[in-house]
Amino acid sequence: MNFIGLGIACIAMGLAAIGEGWAVSKGMEGIGRNPSSAKDIRTTMIIGLGLIESIAIYILVVAILMAFVI
Repeated sequence: MNFIGLGIACIAMGLAAIGEGWAVSKGMEGIGRNPSSAKDIRTTMIIGLGLIESIAIYILVVAILMAFVI
């Protein structure tokens, strides 16, 4: 049963990585379409990436707890 949770955590980490890549892709696409708003798009993208990365770190902590503590 413990391995099912670890598998789900690994899938969630992969989805977080895909989300980060998608966010960067769309941010660069937006900058390419409107270079004058590059500063605003970059700032918003970095904040969003920080939030996505914090979710990925929480998932990693839960996975480590599941693997070694529970």
